[in-house]
Amino acid sequence: MDIKAEYLIKSEYFQKLLKSLLTEKLVNKIISAQVKVDKKSNAIDRFTLSPITIEKADDIVDFPLSNFIAYGYARTDSTAKYLHQSVGGAKDTKVGIIARPCDTRALIELAKLHQVKLDNLFIIGIEDRGVALNVSRDLKKDKSIDPNKIVKEKIDDNGLNFKFQDGTIKTSNIEISDNCLRCSRKTPVIADLIVSDIGVSIDSEEVILKIVSDKGNGLVEKSKIEKKPLPSEIKSANKEKMDEILKTAKEKRAKDLEEWAKLPEDKKREEIEKCSMCGLCIRACPVCYCVDCVLAKKKKDKNINKETYQLTRIAHVADRCVECGNCYNNCPSNLPLSIYFMSLNEAFKEKYNYCPGESVSDIPFRSAKGIAKSGSKA
Repeated sequence: MDIKAEYLIKSEYFQKLLKSLLTEKLVNKIISAQVKVDKKSNAIDRFTLSPITIEKADDIVDFPLSNFIAYGYARTDSTAKYLHQSVGGAKDTKVGIIARPCDTRALIELAKLHQVKLDNLFIIGIEDRGVALNVSRDLKKDKSIDPNKIVKEKIDDNGLNFKFQDGTIKTSNIEISDNCLRCSRKTPVIADLIVSDIGVSIDSEEVILKIVSDKGNGLVEKSKIEKKPLPSEIKSANKEKMDEILKTAKEKRAKDLEEWAKLPEDKKREEIEKCSMCGLCIRACPVCYCVDCVLAKKKKDKNINKETYQLTRIAHVADRCVECGNCYNNCPSNLPLSIYFMSLNEAFKEKYNYCPGESVSDIPFRSAKGIAKSGSKA
């Protein structure tokens, strides 16, 4: 994607962009985000976000932007999954979404399967480092941090940082997901706008806004938000930091894949045998789209064992895995699912020159056209 323009905008203007999407009738609904609120105590859990569909601009009160960038949606939720399952894949309506890079790759794969209609989407992509997991649980061990006084979060080289009501900043010992640390695709594949906090200090009240499409430019103009050209020093900081993040991720990816390749097959089987068939990996996978899951049925009928359960799922989605890591992040048995799929993607790329989630014009190699194109009998 080509960047048409880059600006600095105040973080608070992000919700004005969302409102303008609805008031200008560019979309009929938006998949927004809401923090968890305890029904009894009204206590806010800023670390747990859920997707929510909004159709009226007045209902957009405060989008939790720094939370979304740092944590994403909680548990098995993701933008791509929610769009497909709860908003009909935008097949019959125009939808605005806020998507992480892996979400945009999932949308590509779902579009190939005719599960979503990309033309009906307005995509605000997030340029990110990855997500921090189980933050609420881990902070219970750190008595020096009062979650109720946190007003902003940001992930940097040292991990997850918090800004408090009094303006102080503290770095926690919480790192991002292991899968995110080795992910070398940190930029959305498709988008109309891109938002980034990379290269911007946690002290700043601003974020970077990159315009990618004419639709994106039109929204920014119609919203009448205040914007200023991206200063050269912040532009350089953004690029240099992204280059550094990608370099480190590629090195970790290569190292982890090498270690996985050296692991004896019986050890790999032992890991898979830890599967409890809970189904969380299926619920979390953004490219699982079957209405009736054969694995769920077989488990219910008690005619499948845990090894076959997991291996069947791997075979089912292997060539469309976008390496979001949601299966690994949600697995209660800590199966090494993300590295398993990553190793398969490497093999597919080497043998078939195919990488899922890059382009709708890429033909899956397991399709009849894909096999003919590759000349393979596999």
